[in-house]
Amino acid sequence: MGSMSIIEGNELILRHLTKADLNEFTSLVTDPMYGKFSPLGKISETIAIQVVNHIVENYETNRYEFWVVVDKENKRTVGFVGYHPVIFENRMHEMYFVAFKTKYWGSKFPEQATKYVCDYAFNREHIPKLIAFVHPEDTAALMCAQILEAKFEKEAEFFGASLFLFSIDKQGFSALNLPSNL
Repeated sequence: MGSMSIIEGNELILRHLTKADLNEFTSLVTDPMYGKFSPLGKISETIAIQVVNHIVENYETNRYEFWVVVDKENKRTVGFVGYHPVIFENRMHEMYFVAFKTKYWGSKFPEQATKYVCDYAFNREHIPKLIAFVHPEDTAALMCAQILEAKFEKEAEFFGASLFLFSIDKQGFSALNLPSNL
């Protein structure tokens, strides 16, 4: 993990986060709509800076895979995706996360980026399973989970928030028979 991989598809490029992405990241995570569905709530600018610095400085040692999602057509950042290890219920899991600018919610971009990340995690890094926590009112994330046929595991408390826990494993992802160029 932490290989600074670039993933390029027909419409999106996923590249690792750098300190130059701080303004885009801060703008997204400090948006009140983002905070509404995030288990962490609205993140302050100070915390956003600390998060970006931590991720960039620790790609290798903390096994982060954190990508900036760029629209190939207009070269604009549309969101962020990735996964990282997390302890939940006394077990280590690889947790998937997705965060897109609100104007891209419900668009094809979150679904496509999620497919790229799953393909990378399962076929390149050989991770057996990803989990994701979704706010029950986040209809865009729920739709993405449904399209990818993620398995609803249960309602779960995470960072003090009541969320839905979903999972997808390599076998379930492979059964979707997605085109190789996504």
